[in-house]
Amino acid sequence: MSVLASALGMETKEAPRKEWPSYLRGDDASEILARLSQGDPLRLQEGSARRLREVWILLEPERLFHRALAVCAKAASKEDPPEDLAAWARSKIDLAIEQLVRADYEAERAHPELVSEEEKLFPLLTDSLMLDPELVRFASVMFNALEPLPRRAFFELLIEGRDVGEVVEAGPWDEDGLYQAIQTALATFNLDVPSGAADDRTERKK
Repeated sequence: MSVLASALGMETKEAPRKEWPSYLRGDDASEILARLSQGDPLRLQEGSARRLREVWILLEPERLFHRALAVCAKAASKEDPPEDLAAWARSKIDLAIEQLVRADYEAERAHPELVSEEEKLFPLLTDSLMLDPELVRFASVMFNALEPLPRRAFFELLIEGRDVGEVVEAGPWDEDGLYQAIQTALATFNLDVPSGAADDRTERKK
């Protein structure tokens, strides 16, 4: 009760205490995880795939989804309920991304010859870019260590399939800058933009 309210003999109501949704309640992270895995009430699968495109990080979305489930379950068992549950879930997805990127880096540095079946599973790289599954972790570690612009160029051109003109107009680059950015990104996979691409750009400028 405030001093003024007390002086006037008035009562004030406390704001209702925030509570976790039923599927996030409890002190046992494993039980929370089991509930989270039923129906994905936080929409972490969708949020994980979207967040990877927003931050231009190359991880298998399904792998990130499962890590995000575990991160959320552990956090909910220890933390107070947040004011904004959607923002909280997004922050946990970001934490899951950080954990996986760091884990892949450390695994590649410590045991480059050992790649788990989970780390080999990456359809974008193995199916679309025809990359050897044994090289998936190395390639993704190298890619995720790049500066944001090459990663952004790769995602917008190759994953989202946007037109070059659209990407140039929306981005912080001219056509030459975009070309250099995508070359930098593809170099992590030992790939190059076809040599004719530079010639085509020259012809369009004439």
